[in-house]
Amino acid sequence: MKQEDKKKQFSDVDVKEFEKKIQELALTIDKLEDEKLQIENQLKKALADYHNLVKSSEKRDEIRIFQFKKVFFEEIIPSLDAMVMAKISAKDIKLNEAGKSWLDGIVAILESINKSFEVMGLKQYIPQKGDIFDSNLHEAMATVQEGEKGKIFDIIQPGYQLNEVVIRPARVVVSK
Repeated sequence: MKQEDKKKQFSDVDVKEFEKKIQELALTIDKLEDEKLQIENQLKKALADYHNLVKSSEKRDEIRIFQFKKVFFEEIIPSLDAMVMAKISAKDIKLNEAGKSWLDGIVAILESINKSFEVMGLKQYIPQKGDIFDSNLHEAMATVQEGEKGKIFDIIQPGYQLNEVVIRPARVVVSK
């Protein structure tokens, strides 16, 4: 019987040690799972921060590009206006066939430039006589007694928008 008692005692000791090791392993597993969750959360936060940084960087790039285009177009719009005025004034000049051909070429170049600028986001807008004056879109260069009060009497220069933002209001004459 002594051998059976030894086996029983040995088994009880082994079982207790195994139970203790199982508990230790379970605690280790819990600890590792907690660490894993912390690391996953840190990775998710880092990924979200990265995506926010990319979006922020893209937005800053868009703003810089818009500002560059705005400055560029603000510098070139007076030249466009001068070319349009020259084209309008040419109607009063008697041109021979060579002069008419030259003028047609200039007009075609001007149209091509305007199309290229439209692709870049610049749009010209010309208000109509009789439209209601809107200080967000128009700049009153003069007022007249004629016409309906608060309405556009005449257009002096077209306005320009860059990506739907007014960069130069249309210059108009307004009725008092």
